[in-house]
Amino acid sequence: MSEPTEDPTPQADPTPDEPLREPGLKALKQERAAREQAEKAAAELQKKLDEIAEQEMSEIQRAQKAAEAEAAAAAEAKAEAEKARAEALRWRIAAKHGISDEDAELFLTGSDEDTLLRQAERLAARETQPSKGTFVPNAGRQPTEPPSLDAQISAAQAEGDTAKVMRLKLAKLSEITTN
Repeated sequence: MSEPTEDPTPQADPTPDEPLREPGLKALKQERAAREQAEKAAAELQKKLDEIAEQEMSEIQRAQKAAEAEAAAAAEAKAEAEKARAEALRWRIAAKHGISDEDAELFLTGSDEDTLLRQAERLAARETQPSKGTFVPNAGRQPTEPPSLDAQISAAQAEGDTAKVMRLKLAKLSEITTN
């Protein structure tokens, strides 16, 4: 039988909580310093590459780049001018039709003159029309005498309402007996 052999060098598992000793700290600092130097060198190289690419760019390419920037600025200026024109048109039409600022903001939403004119005319017409309030028949008139029982009986007979006719005839009978 052979005996198991033991490893003469004990292997200790380093624990994560165990602090680094002097050589470990020194190595960690050197590694960090080397990484920072590498990053700085990479940034410098990239800057040099960009400068070389800029130098190699032809005059035509530079002109194209400048033209694109000018075209974008011109398009933005044109859009702002169009927006200002539409806003001025809206306020001019609102003033012409006597529309308040609040109503103009809310109701005049068109972008062209024809639409804005139609909206303003419609809004102005609605504001000048008398309201169609509640209708009360005979409002403001002096009360009149109710129709006679005979007239009511005739109207109920014409309507064919026999129950109403009977009730009115009973009312007439009661009136006759009390007189």
